Amino acid sequence: MRKRHLKGLLVSAIVVLLLWGASFLPRVGLWSFQTATAAIAWWYDFETRQVALGDITFSVYVRPGRDTAATPVVLLHGYTANKALWLPMAAQLDSSATIIIPDLAGHGETGFDPQWSYRASAQAQRLQRLFAALQIEQPVLVGHSMSGLIAANFALLYPQQLSALIVMNPTGVTSPTPSRAEKLLQQGRSPFLINDWQDFQELYQLSMAQPPWIPNFIQRGVAYDYRQHKAEFSQIAEDFLYHDQLDQRLSELQIPTLILWGAEDALIDVSSADVWHSAIQGSEVVVLEQVGHMPMLERPRQTADELQRFLKRY
Repeated sequence: MRKRHLKGLLVSAIVVLLLWGASFLPRVGLWSFQTATAAIAWWYDFETRQVALGDITFSVYVRPGRDTAATPVVLLHGYTANKALWLPMAAQLDSSATIIIPDLAGHGETGFDPQWSYRASAQAQRLQRLFAALQIEQPVLVGHSMSGLIAANFALLYPQQLSALIVMNPTGVTSPTPSRAEKLLQQGRSPFLINDWQDFQELYQLSMAQPPWIPNFIQRGVAYDYRQHKAEFSQIAEDFLYHDQLDQRLSELQIPTLILWGAEDALIDVSSADVWHSAIQGSEVVVLEQVGHMPMLERPRQTADELQRFLKRY
């Protein structure tokens, strides 16, 4: 009862915070977003852990499962994102299994180091060390966008260390039909390198077909944060976009795989789903209609249901 009462007070405080912050600077919007995210993580019983591995300290959400025999689930965010991206969907997954959500190297509270490699294989190797430190054995690995590439590289490097693979709107193969974002890249313009508010608005529209409502001042705070990390994001992109690609290697994956895609994805065209599906023997593909690049934000309940249906096998 005490925690329920505290949660009620917290919700009221968040509402006041959002209304109060609306008239302030983008930094206040960013702070409000980070504060609200921390509150939501607490609400849904995700604790934040710092896992030191020598050259890197991972910041990780962990929700311990009720059933110690249940297969752990690891959720990996995409390029320029962080672990908070998963909260709306992760909160709706069955609480019997432990859920791990790390900030990847170069992102979120794990931070950036110009000396690190951000190739998919390097990120996969770091994850292997993280799993060992957390004593996570044979999880189901879920990778979104950039992390679909990372998760697939992990499965290729450590095939005996996973129970199954789920990729959502993953990068890593040549799309039969170029997306709107790919056409911009071909023109020498990355929609992810934000210079101003207009650039952020264009990326926001490209990212989701049905974006959830987010207060304008919060969006401006996130846009401000993007601008502060522009050079870092550029270095990360150079590493993961041009190395460890999968066009000639997908058929080597020998692991149960679910491929989930938003039909209206403007960043990575849904035509790539057939490339993944045809190359990975026994894989399953699910296309969500009227959904863009961010199923976990656009349709968190439906996305969780699709994942849960697949996860019940493991």
